Amino acid sequence: MGKLLDKLMRGTSACDVKPEKDGFTLVGKPGCLDEFSDLVREAADHAGEDFVVFTTSDGGHRYSQMFVMPINEVSTSR
Repeated sequence: MGKLLDKLMRGTSACDVKPEKDGFTLVGKPGCLDEFSDLVREAADHAGEDFVVFTTSDGGHRYSQMFVMPINEVSTSR
């Protein structure tokens, strides 16, 4: 598991982490959406080998949440 995926699983001060069936959702905290959006962009830029991401915009240039699906966990659970 990569360092970025570990960071996403732990969350940051800009978001909360909610466990889901096939991954987890990071939800940006109000007042921290710029910082959270930077994290979302970093994750989207590095997605592919360890994980995939599905993002939700706040309607502007920021993100409000992101679903992260680790690839290795999906492939080993089937």
